[in-house]
Amino acid sequence: MSGAICLARACALAVLLVCATAQAASNLLIWPIDPILAHDDQATQLWIENQGNEPATMQVRVVRWRQEQGVERYSAQQDVVASPPIVRVNQGSKQLVRLIRQAPTPAGQEWAYRVVVDEIPQPQADGKQQVGIRLQMRYSIPLFTYGQGVATRRNGESHVDTDPNKLAWRIVNEQGRPMLQVSNSGDVHVRLSKVQLGGRTLADGLLGYVLPGSERRWELPAAAATASRLTASINAPADIWQSAPSR
Repeated sequence: MSGAICLARACALAVLLVCATAQAASNLLIWPIDPILAHDDQATQLWIENQGNEPATMQVRVVRWRQEQGVERYSAQQDVVASPPIVRVNQGSKQLVRLIRQAPTPAGQEWAYRVVVDEIPQPQADGKQQVGIRLQMRYSIPLFTYGQGVATRRNGESHVDTDPNKLAWRIVNEQGRPMLQVSNSGDVHVRLSKVQLGGRTLADGLLGYVLPGSERRWELPAAAATASRLTASINAPADIWQSAPSR
């Protein structure tokens, strides 16, 4: 299935129930992995499909996403809500969750959220012994909303174009550790992937996002601390961003 994430291949939280082997409670897909709400959208769709052998119960929440002092920050909000917030997905079936806008995004602005999908562990049937580690799955999916005047598109690898001229990077020292700091003074986020610094590959796939008016930091290997050239694939018409460090 195009654009789907396999939820059984990774986890953010493991709950130890007994010992021995690890067991994934279900095999789930979620899509799209890049939902947006354009300025005239009141809702968008998120699908959860269960390809496993057991039913799954999922909690879906939407949190506000900010970046402060180079790190990710999340907070409760009611601008966008998930309906229904808890879904049961039987084996071999799929469930629609609507992401509903309850407050407008200001004109000319992009607001960022994370859709947090948590798997609620299923109770064990009477007399059925639990063996191993049961994995509680958590996935965090980016959601962007837009105000009037921000150009977006429904299809393609990205829904909005960043301006490479609004991006800058430099290497900073944080408690004795070299860090790559990328700043974005533009109006929309930048998505960084296939990142190379001084010829050294930092990420073959996605490195991360830098939100508008924000900065983000990633720890570097010591050998990359003196690099003078960064190359990355970004959500822009030219696709590639190449730049020397800012001063």
